[in-house]
Amino acid sequence: MDETPAAPGRRSRRRLWLTVTAVGVLAATAFGVVFADNFAALGAYRYSPPEEFDGLRLSPTASAGKRTLRPGSGSGVSSTTYLSADGARVIWLAVSEQHTFLPSAQIDDVIVGHEDAGLELTDVHEVDPGERGGVMKCGRAGAVDGDGERQEMGLCTWVDGSMWAVYTEGVDGAVVNLDTVTGHAREFRRLAEVPA
Repeated sequence: MDETPAAPGRRSRRRLWLTVTAVGVLAATAFGVVFADNFAALGAYRYSPPEEFDGLRLSPTASAGKRTLRPGSGSGVSSTTYLSADGARVIWLAVSEQHTFLPSAQIDDVIVGHEDAGLELTDVHEVDPGERGGVMKCGRAGAVDGDGERQEMGLCTWVDGSMWAVYTEGVDGAVVNLDTVTGHAREFRRLAEVPA
């Protein structure tokens, strides 16, 4: 007696494919609802730094347009510098316009890049990113200058669906107030990220 199971009928295969299709559609819909803000944020803004910020003028000679990070890569980094008249206070930014679907997954990579560049980072913690959304972390950054003296700056990094950016601010010989730097970074971002 042959006990080989009978092949599924045409009707049961059709039911199986309908079930698989329905589950796929429901999963895609749920994914779209959960990540709707992520999709909407992709490329929503572009970087356009103001001519003046917090009483400091944009320094065209110390700022640079988009430069390629690696040969053959399509991404580039723009640097922007604001200086006080006496040069004692500086705000410096590095910005890369790129679409990031999960900012929280990329921000730590950007921070590790700061450390790889020789900055000593301390007190790095997540802060409110402000009205533009995404993720923002701030802390203190220390580095040795050309004269062998250690300089400390406040540093904030944000990543959103349109770009990642590093905002640094410091004053020669002054202790950085991290809350002030965080507020400045949020305000700068509000002004410099303009609708695409």
